[in-house]
Amino acid sequence: MSSGSPPQTLLASESESSRATSGKRPLTRTSEEIHDENRRKDPKISRACDTCKRKKIRCDGTLPCNNCARRKLSCAYDAKYGRGRPPTPQSSTATTDHRQERADRPIELDAWNHQQPINYNVSTPQVESRASPEQEVEGQYFDPTSGLNFLHRAWKKLLVQKDDSTSHDSHETERAQPLTSAGDRPFRIDDDPSESFMPDASAARKLQEFYFETCVVTYRVLHQQTVERWMEVFLKDQQDGRPLNGSLGNSRTAILLTIMAIATLRHEKVNKSNTQGEVNTLRQSDRLFCAGTKLIDSEMGFPRLESAQARLIQVLYLLQTARMNEGWYKFGNLFHITLSMGMHRRRDQKRDFPFNSKRQNYISSECFKRTFWVAYILDKYLSVVFGRPRLYQDEDIDQNFPDSVNDEDMTPQGPTASDDSTDCYIDGLISHAKIARIIGTVSREVYSVNDQSHEHRLAAAHRLGHALHEWRASLPPHLGTVKPSTLIPNFRRQAIALQLAYSHALIHTNRPFLLSEAAPESVTECLSATKASLELVDKMAGDTTLLYSFWWTHYVIFCALAVVYVWEIQRTTRPTYAMDDESLGPLFDLAERCRVHLNGASTGVSPNQRYSVILDELRSEALRCRLMRHNPHTILQNGNQDVEVNTNLDFGSSSVQNADLLGSDAQVLLQEDAMTNVLDGFLFSDWQTLDSSAFFPLPDPDSVSPTCYPAIT
Repeated sequence: MSSGSPPQTLLASESESSRATSGKRPLTRTSEEIHDENRRKDPKISRACDTCKRKKIRCDGTLPCNNCARRKLSCAYDAKYGRGRPPTPQSSTATTDHRQERADRPIELDAWNHQQPINYNVSTPQVESRASPEQEVEGQYFDPTSGLNFLHRAWKKLLVQKDDSTSHDSHETERAQPLTSAGDRPFRIDDDPSESFMPDASAARKLQEFYFETCVVTYRVLHQQTVERWMEVFLKDQQDGRPLNGSLGNSRTAILLTIMAIATLRHEKVNKSNTQGEVNTLRQSDRLFCAGTKLIDSEMGFPRLESAQARLIQVLYLLQTARMNEGWYKFGNLFHITLSMGMHRRRDQKRDFPFNSKRQNYISSECFKRTFWVAYILDKYLSVVFGRPRLYQDEDIDQNFPDSVNDEDMTPQGPTASDDSTDCYIDGLISHAKIARIIGTVSREVYSVNDQSHEHRLAAAHRLGHALHEWRASLPPHLGTVKPSTLIPNFRRQAIALQLAYSHALIHTNRPFLLSEAAPESVTECLSATKASLELVDKMAGDTTLLYSFWWTHYVIFCALAVVYVWEIQRTTRPTYAMDDESLGPLFDLAERCRVHLNGASTGVSPNQRYSVILDELRSEALRCRLMRHNPHTILQNGNQDVEVNTNLDFGSSSVQNADLLGSDAQVLLQEDAMTNVLDGFLFSDWQTLDSSAFFPLPDPDSVSPTCYPAIT
């Protein structure tokens, strides 16, 4: 044989020679044997769809798989995958074509085929998969196979909303904002120097009075009589035509301007005028705030007490106008100022650093402590709302609480005797600081990012829950046991604020164990606290002076509603969670009323619109679960889209009534256990992600792959 003979010919000749020597005839292979061999050569499937996994049957790993396609079921890969990076299922059409192509190929029987596989150049088309893992969007990783899949669908809805109510959330406006305020509502103020934005003397005094009477609840940073003296100096400078900061300096003038901005905004909310009136009021308050910001930014020299106070109340204004991101960054600046001034450390006669050159008078000393503890409270709540680490660390703090002395009973030399020392406005601040300390400990121990056992977290929750009960029992009578409706407005707002804080703290402590069947006490306490908070909000809805008194009220409503919806899903998908409908039915109805309150309070200066869209995803699943619980063989579908169940349906009936309310295209499919638990992959840390979900930066819809957001099915 010549050297140019191909190896195939040589191998084929050797094969024929060996067969002739052995005397055996070549095997004739049937089509069934060829098909079985091709099937054995198919890649092994490491992930089954949710339905096949639940029924423990063989799955081909396609989307949809053959089993679901044959039985006309919804095929999904949403269950948690515990073997590393979850594989992306191929389209069933692409897999069928691939298998057919392999079946049509001739089978090579020569030895060369086993040494060098033939390249058939088979390409698998890329398909958009609902289970595409870990897509990077705006520097953050999203895994649509996780227990937060419903959040991705909510963000997708927010991306496509272009109405006027969400214009400040649009992508173009968000990117046009500075880094420290990206995602916030921009300041739309007129720079016309001919138009005066400063209130006249009479209006300024009324705004100052309104601020201390209505706007201040537990965040009592300033000494009222001192501020009143500043205001008179400020108005005198205005009358004489002097600059804004003529006699008071930048920080004190900024405090007065921010006080008037907050009072202007809150007065409008209490009166609840039309939308145009709100827009005009916001523009007016923004101009006052921005004038104070310019003074703060140009402040010279070392920081003083007023430097911290000015930034602190500016943070409060930003939070009340839902400019959460700018408030977060400004709070970081405040945090560093408080540390640089030693506000976190106790001062006594032996150690007065860094103010050892001159003793501070009693009013300044008390305001020093008030300012720190209000900043401390804000830090704990901001860390929960944003799902971010706390700035103040308890092991570094030994500052005393302020004295229980009202403003009118304070002099530079010390406190004066009061006719009634039992009721003090500062008690609300002290009590709020104590519960904030417990909330910070809950975030550190129950929600720890470290790998801790479920038993360790549960023990911490029980211990901290007991600490919350002790805190509640230690409250002064006018803040704890006395009925709030019998109190004067100032004390009534404080009592309700602390009740709301207490209920939220219990929810925050126990809600992670809603997903566990081994913590019935925590589940009961969480649901009881949720009911208490929703009942309180339902009562507050009729009093605008209460509903808009606390910047975090809407966040507490969001947390409570999320608990109700998660509970509804859990008690349907896990039989051991089944409980008496007589106790939980009213809870869901109460949640529906509070959801209406949340939507009704949605304005251009609140994050409620985003809260509502996120809650709608959980609520739709909870409604489906309620229907499934009373009609276990029924699931409602409309093609690939879920049909929203009308809440007027009789969920207690044995069959679906008033089906026309569900739409003419609704199909009632009889399928046992057809619903997947959307919370199967929910982790402890996912609760914090849910808390902060309303403030995530939305990605650019033009540059993000559609696979980053799973289809709404």
